[in-house]
Amino acid sequence: MPEQTFHGSCHCGNIQYTLTLPTDFFSNPTAGRCNCTICQKASFTFLRIPASSFTLTSPASKSELPDYQPNIKTLHLYFCNKCGVQVIREGSYEFEGQKHDWFTVNLLTVDQPQEGIDLSKFKITYLDGLHDNWGAGSKAVPWSGGCL
Repeated sequence: MPEQTFHGSCHCGNIQYTLTLPTDFFSNPTAGRCNCTICQKASFTFLRIPASSFTLTSPASKSELPDYQPNIKTLHLYFCNKCGVQVIREGSYEFEGQKHDWFTVNLLTVDQPQEGIDLSKFKITYLDGLHDNWGAGSKAVPWSGGCL
């Protein structure tokens, strides 16, 4: 399947990356927002992708990025220590007895304008992390306590 590479960065450019995704990945583009305190305070809009689709180009490795770990120690929130923008998150969680690994990029750090990706075309779905209501899944409007 044909692929396309996209560029992204934090505000100051200290963190830079590429995403290499199948060209049909954005045929119905969807990203998400959660109403938990960390997502709300960081204004994180997550684009869940395979970790293998992400390449950090600056700095050389994630170990050089500041890593904030909230109360969930399997969660890593990588951010720029110069401009403060949170760029990627990864971790694992257990739900209904199964372990799930995940990787997300802050959609708002994908450079714009850029051929093949227009952030205004994304449909946003919402999760209720504030109440640990993960089993309810996502919905098209914000949960109580969430923002657009």
